[in-house]
Amino acid sequence: MIVAGLTPVLSSPGAREGRRVAGETFSVWSEPAAGAGAGGDWCEVLPLADGAIALTIGDVCGHGPDAAPDRALVYAAVARALDATHVPSDVLAAANAVAYGDGVPSIVTAVVAIFDRRRRTLTFANAGHPPPLVCSAGAHAFLGQLPADLPLGIFARHHAANYVIALPADALLVMYTDGVTEHARDPIAGEDELVAAARWAYARPDPDAAAAIAERMLARVRGDDDAATIALRITHSVPGNHDGQR
Repeated sequence: MIVAGLTPVLSSPGAREGRRVAGETFSVWSEPAAGAGAGGDWCEVLPLADGAIALTIGDVCGHGPDAAPDRALVYAAVARALDATHVPSDVLAAANAVAYGDGVPSIVTAVVAIFDRRRRTLTFANAGHPPPLVCSAGAHAFLGQLPADLPLGIFARHHAANYVIALPADALLVMYTDGVTEHARDPIAGEDELVAAARWAYARPDPDAAAAIAERMLARVRGDDDAATIALRITHSVPGNHDGQR
């Protein structure tokens, strides 16, 4: 169940917003394609009834106003499903039922993740979306899996795998759409740029890391696609952990 105990961090076209919660800072940033009032990407951070946090990001094929209605339909399905279940793969399956059965005429990629603040674990499922990035003081890694699970809207049933990782006490988690890493039509170079931008943001006190990363990535070449980012920064051990880490 989604609850109102913690103000949601919600994206809207052109939005940038950060929210500090105990030992974490959540931020979102989204921007439709140039000149568009709405687009096909979403990025949301939502509080859940058990004290956990849901993070979801997605991308409907296409961009700008033409993709916005489909984005609204699929994201609404994600939000409804989070009221009923906190299992990421089940949330994606519910969204797939809309993408496949309700006439969405395009492929949709998405990630749904549940952050357990007490255990500092991230449980996530990925439907064909660019993999999240985790940075710590001395390392970074993309949370990819092989073989990758399919995007939504291709088959009537969608069965993604659920993955669970423990986040370091000093972690920065970055989720993004391909409008960020493929702004110059070179996804490999774009991932390298993302790592550099995330490390740059990691070293800064700016709580709005999502906007800082995206704006640094797109400063020279914006590209013609919608773009969105989510950042979760863990600044120290959260309540309930007594591991002595910082």
